[in-house]
Amino acid sequence: MPTKSAPEKKIEEEIPKKKNSLKLPIAFFVCFLISVGASSGIAYFFLLPDLDNSNLAKKLTEQTTLTATMETSLLAQNDKISAIEEQNNTLKLYLRHSSATAIKNILIDQERNIQAYLKVMKSSMEDLSDIVPRATDWNNEYQYQLDLALKGSMQREDLLTILKTGEPNDKASP
Repeated sequence: MPTKSAPEKKIEEEIPKKKNSLKLPIAFFVCFLISVGASSGIAYFFLLPDLDNSNLAKKLTEQTTLTATMETSLLAQNDKISAIEEQNNTLKLYLRHSSATAIKNILIDQERNIQAYLKVMKSSMEDLSDIVPRATDWNNEYQYQLDLALKGSMQREDLLTILKTGEPNDKASP
């Protein structure tokens, strides 16, 4: 084999250096292209639904329609509520002026009158027992019966008050 001269060796050594020096920038360029392509593809994939204006317009129209139907439904419900409130006021007026309420009021007034009569009778019996000699035993026996009648009348008044208003009478019994 013939031996190569020094200038030929230099040329051969420079050729592989040029090949090695071009490989690195080409690799960087290919890597750059791949990363730009991947980034662009991902961005396009995520932004694709937003770029479709007709789909966005459809969604917006659907939402507007739903909002309009909700508003009409709310107005209809408000009308129904106001009608029910008017009926409620009318029913309250009927109940206030009904014969059952009037009878309850009459019975409560009657029990109060009975209680007042029993209190007056009890007081007058005490006065009579002071005037008549030996009437204290008689007075004590009838005072007990008057107390029972008065207590029964107060209980009936309480029951009528509960029946009328749902709340018990706050009066203290004597």
